[in-house]
Amino acid sequence: MNSDSWIGKFYQFGEAVLFLLYVNFLWIIFSCIGLIFFGLGPSTVAMFTVFRKWVMGEQGYHIGKLFWQTYRKEFLRANGITWVTGLFGLMLLTNLQYFSLPDPIWNLIVKGVFLFFAFLFFIMVVYLFPLYVHYQNSFQQYFKNAFLIAIYQPLRTIYALAALFTLYYLLATFPIFIFLFGGSLTSMVVMYITYVTFVKIEHKQKRIEEQLEAEMKTKKREWSYEKNEYLPSK
Repeated sequence: MNSDSWIGKFYQFGEAVLFLLYVNFLWIIFSCIGLIFFGLGPSTVAMFTVFRKWVMGEQGYHIGKLFWQTYRKEFLRANGITWVTGLFGLMLLTNLQYFSLPDPIWNLIVKGVFLFFAFLFFIMVVYLFPLYVHYQNSFQQYFKNAFLIAIYQPLRTIYALAALFTLYYLLATFPIFIFLFGGSLTSMVVMYITYVTFVKIEHKQKRIEEQLEAEMKTKKREWSYEKNEYLPSK
């Protein structure tokens, strides 16, 4: 079927909608299998894993099988990182709701500090699960790298936040979409934006490494000339 025709585009759109519906269905079912508390973390990691393969252009994999394998393999680690994140978020939310000081000025200042940390926490979480499914790191590195990327890639972070707020408006306007593909659509958008960010960072790091390597070779040649021995670099 010609994908350039309107029929082809409609067919592709239909496939994308079914894809989102199916992944969202798996996410809900596997979250419920783990009684939410034990199932939400590994189910979310499995969902991001599916969309990571999608955004990387990989084809020919069985979605349900990949979802189940990731859910089972990452069950303990995914629960660990989800519980730590949820506990920290709950602490921030509790402080925002109930912490208060008698002095209104100081109370306003402290509330502002909590809001600032809540914002930093939110933008860190945006990168946390994509980092988890894309790289092999320790727990500390996941949180550290998520925070650093969110801070040092402000334009990409603003782009991600704008997309999330747009999705929030869409889902709030049409609540039925929350159940149909609220989780899958959100994770797909986040995975796409963050993956592009990761690729840009990796490309930049590669250029820096190549530049440092070239500088080291130049210094080695200069040192060899001083010794009256030209030693070509390998």
